[in-house]
Amino acid sequence: MSDGRPQVQIASALIRDGESLVMVYQGAPGEDRFWSIPSGRVEDGELVTEALAREVQEETGLEVTDPGRIAFVLQIDNRRAEPLRHGRGPALGYVATVWTFDVAGWHGALAPEDPDGVVFDARFVAVEESLVHLDRLEWQSVTASYLRGEVAPGTVVLERWLTDRGRETIHTIAPWSSRS
Repeated sequence: MSDGRPQVQIASALIRDGESLVMVYQGAPGEDRFWSIPSGRVEDGELVTEALAREVQEETGLEVTDPGRIAFVLQIDNRRAEPLRHGRGPALGYVATVWTFDVAGWHGALAPEDPDGVVFDARFVAVEESLVHLDRLEWQSVTASYLRGEVAPGTVVLERWLTDRGRETIHTIAPWSSRS
């Protein structure tokens, strides 16, 4: 039974060049601008890897040639009275599943052409500096933990964001491991 909250799938990319990570500078009208990793909503009829390639192309100008491995999957049950980013949907909260890939292959030059008009710049940022930006964003805390080596590749994290602004991790599912 649906409670009226939107349910969305998001594809996000960790694109590295040595000790640097691609970050995009973005913000919707009326929203403070911030640095984050390239990401966006999976559209109807798209597979998550197709959305990943499309979003990276739009937000950075780079072409993903190999999506690589799943860095982690984060599912957020947001029960706060707030809409999806950029004012999408009613202010009822939402359920979002974020598929973050550690991209293995890409080429091209940074040249964002975001059709939504919310990305203003893309650049390679030292991983240490990127952590400063990611730590400022509640929805990027697992990304920062992954980059610090605190979350293993392939982990699934289930979080509930509470109406009192609190947050609880409901479950963390470690990736499959081989058994001897």
